[in-house]
Amino acid sequence: MTSPPLRPVSVREAVEETLDHLERRPLLFVSDFDGTLSNIVQDPWGAQILPLGRRALRSLAGRSGVQVAVLSGRTAADVAARVRVGNVTYLGNHGMERAFLSRGGRPESLSPSVESDAHEAGHLAERLAEELPRLVPDEWLIVERKPPTVAFHFRQAPDVAAAGERVRAAVDELDPEGVLERFPGRRVLELRPAGAVAKGEAFRSLLDEVKPGSVFMLGDDVSDALAFRVLRDARAAGETDGVSVAVQARAEVPVEVAEAADLVLASPTAATRFLSALARRLATSG
Repeated sequence: MTSPPLRPVSVREAVEETLDHLERRPLLFVSDFDGTLSNIVQDPWGAQILPLGRRALRSLAGRSGVQVAVLSGRTAADVAARVRVGNVTYLGNHGMERAFLSRGGRPESLSPSVESDAHEAGHLAERLAEELPRLVPDEWLIVERKPPTVAFHFRQAPDVAAAGERVRAAVDELDPEGVLERFPGRRVLELRPAGAVAKGEAFRSLLDEVKPGSVFMLGDDVSDALAFRVLRDARAAGETDGVSVAVQARAEVPVEVAEAADLVLASPTAATRFLSALARRLATSG
């Protein structure tokens, strides 16, 4: 019998359920950006980190034995410029890019390393970025270039489902052989080189590198569920402990995200309050 999807809990309940994890070291915090540290907005370029989220990350990143990473579909430079917290690892493009911003460092000076050398697929992604707007010439289409990937946002469309079908049909027309892997999200379709690093592999790399005693992973979309499942498998194997937290960024959490999570919080505001509460507990525990 299938269990019903998790429902949101209060911030207080979430903190009480996870307090024991704060005693373990190293302690790793990993968070998505859009829909987790930032509210979902119609214009993706207008997304801003919630102030409480920035303060919480700054506090966490300043604690001994605690490491912080932001794992986003945005480029590493883009998300670092929006978060602007030092002593944090920024994993962009779902983990294909990586950069560490030192304390007091400037995000504008980052030079992220890129995990993929899929040049041919990258050329195709750039061609689709140029040609798809001719097939879908609507104002709601937003093209996000993230070489060697590209994302087509349709969150501003009056009929999101129909817009998604049109974008997918245009992609299939321009890439009929499926050279680029379709990576659907909520109100966005991303195209990536086949076999490219995704959030699951990126999160796995963090576990291998940090070897945390416990880890918190927060996210709102289907790509984050990949990391949730990696955490579940790592716990089952006895490698680490931790908590996966799904964030309800819109009316509801996608079923596959809620099913992979341990807890659900009702909004990005709740997620940043949760991180802030954990940061305060760490600060008072010495």
